[in-house]
Amino acid sequence: MSRQDSTHVDSPAGVGARLRQARTEAGLRQADLSFPGCTIGYISRIESGDRVPSLQVIRRLAERLGVDEDWLARGVNAPISAVAALLDASVALRLDDLETATAIYEEIAWSAPARTTQAAALAGLGQVSYRRGELLQAIESLENAFELAPDFEDAVAAADTLGRAYARTGAEDAAIRVFRLWLDRAREAGDPANGLRFGVLLANALIDGAHFREAAEVLGAVIAETRGGEPMALARIYWSQSRLHALKDEPAIAGRYARRAYELLEATEHTFLRAKAHQSLAFTELDAGRPDEALDLLGRGRILLGEAGSPQDVAEFQIEEARALTRLGEIEQAAALAMATAPLLREGHPLDAGRCYGEIAVAFDRAGEPERAEELYELAIEFLTQTPNRFLAETYLHYGELLERQGKKDAAFDVYKRGMSLRAELEQLARP
Repeated sequence: MSRQDSTHVDSPAGVGARLRQARTEAGLRQADLSFPGCTIGYISRIESGDRVPSLQVIRRLAERLGVDEDWLARGVNAPISAVAALLDASVALRLDDLETATAIYEEIAWSAPARTTQAAALAGLGQVSYRRGELLQAIESLENAFELAPDFEDAVAAADTLGRAYARTGAEDAAIRVFRLWLDRAREAGDPANGLRFGVLLANALIDGAHFREAAEVLGAVIAETRGGEPMALARIYWSQSRLHALKDEPAIAGRYARRAYELLEATEHTFLRAKAHQSLAFTELDAGRPDEALDLLGRGRILLGEAGSPQDVAEFQIEEARALTRLGEIEQAAALAMATAPLLREGHPLDAGRCYGEIAVAFDRAGEPERAEELYELAIEFLTQTPNRFLAETYLHYGELLERQGKKDAAFDVYKRGMSLRAELEQLARP
């Protein structure tokens, strides 16, 4: 027998029917809606019309379903099918229909009554901004989402993007905090897939911050946990290992790991990662003194990348191409390419921007334009000094040579000294 109707609902049967409808449309189980004080059994009784939930329970259920609490309680107004709308926006985002995704996310962010739904929409807007290369806007939207509701739909993907955005703007410490937090959560939850995801992301952030020893430890743990795993997972690990050893100035080891990643990715249909593997392998070929092989790899990788790459992805390919052209003596072409690449890196990672300006400086230096080269070396150093890295050490060396040729011996000595000090620091960081 149903309990007596309450004034805050139209009828127990109506509440039950609407709850069941919203839950089914959202693709959720009764267990997915439960929380302390509202068990699976209690939700079942609400849906059958045998219980009248309190206003507090209705509010919590409405938040979890992304519907209006007045609609759930009394059938007032049409339901806000925010769950379905979020799914539509997510599909639009993955298909690179950014305008549609933005419109849907903005509507939900302004109109959804549930904080968790608003947070999911804000996170979606952050994903759109990240895809467009608007990194600071992406960070702001994603931070606001987590402040509004720390646990919302697709929070894992939002944390992934937030950490990446931090890393690309040079905020390695913030990126490391995010990735470490979510790696710990994945391990506590016994979630190996997200453990792999955030383990690799954390290792890459540690590499960018020159924390080579800890990066190697994280990658070692991830490799041990995924030994014998599926090819894509292992490819991501080998790719990270390649980056680690490349930045430690160990091109032979980096090349071996890049080739392992490449071989695994060749067996998959994941075109984007195959493209990035070509770029990683080209990086190691350049370090090994083989610019022709690097250009061939970059050409094939650019074909694979196609329209799937962001401006940052394209810029990363072009930096390596400019490096290869410089080493082949194609100075004017290298300089033109590097100059065209620089605007794509304005909101990117300082390391990439610094490398780009460094390549332009080398090109102008070799073309006999020392004044322009000197300005560009200074600009490159300004970006590269944000984290210790071997590219900064190389830039100090080239800049010192230029100053010495110009007869500026005191300035050259100072630059050489900074370069030697950095070399020693990097060697210390690289020691086990």
